[in-house]
Amino acid sequence: MQGASRVTTVVRSHRAGSALAAAAGPTIVGLVWLAIAAASAWLVFATPALAGFVTLQGRGAAGPLVGAVAWAVALTAPACFAFLGVARLAGAAQRVRGSRRGEPPVSRRAALLPPGCAVLPRIRLPDGRRIPDVVVGPHGVAFFEPLPPPAAVRRTGGRWEVRFADRRWRPIENPLDRAARDADRLRRHLEAQERDFVVRVTAAVLGDEHALDRIEGCAVVALADVPAWIAALPAQRAMSPDRQRHVREILEALAPQG
Repeated sequence: MQGASRVTTVVRSHRAGSALAAAAGPTIVGLVWLAIAAASAWLVFATPALAGFVTLQGRGAAGPLVGAVAWAVALTAPACFAFLGVARLAGAAQRVRGSRRGEPPVSRRAALLPPGCAVLPRIRLPDGRRIPDVVVGPHGVAFFEPLPPPAAVRRTGGRWEVRFADRRWRPIENPLDRAARDADRLRRHLEAQERDFVVRVTAAVLGDEHALDRIEGCAVVALADVPAWIAALPAQRAMSPDRQRHVREILEALAPQG
């Protein structure tokens, strides 16, 4: 099937559409303000309307004052309208860029994944645990959890500590152990939904495989190696395109909204 051989990004397109929809209002308002700025500038500089108004009002005692005020308003109004329009358009562009920056790393590189794979930027399990970069394909399900920044991490044996914004070191759960447990949680959830088929769930963390020791149940994969790593995973014999679509629908139901 052509649809199955094409890389798709599930929920990502929905979020992108939501971001575009949220930016549509400010964009329209910004264009309206720019149109008003252009119309007012044309009225002031390309027609005799302002000069005629000033001449008409200049016959009275307060004529010079009224004329000065009219000229001041006429000369500044187009610039003010244009400023409002540009500000609205800049805000809309910021919303779209912000939605893209919020995506996890594998989702941002969805086009590089092997054919037939679909990636969900995030899912939230019923117990509240969030899992990023969930990839569904012929291999089953794989996900990729990030590691803390190397400059903010120190390890002593199996103990991990992270330096927070207050510059204090605090212990955290071993990210590899956490990913392995997340795989178990996700596997149990899929088993409850897909009783006649066991979906293979593979966990990985994004990092330097030479700097970290792989544990049972969790791999260490460099971000640049993710497409090749997924392609090397053995395909599940019964993971047909229809079953992949069904698994994808189960996971889409876990995608956080908004």
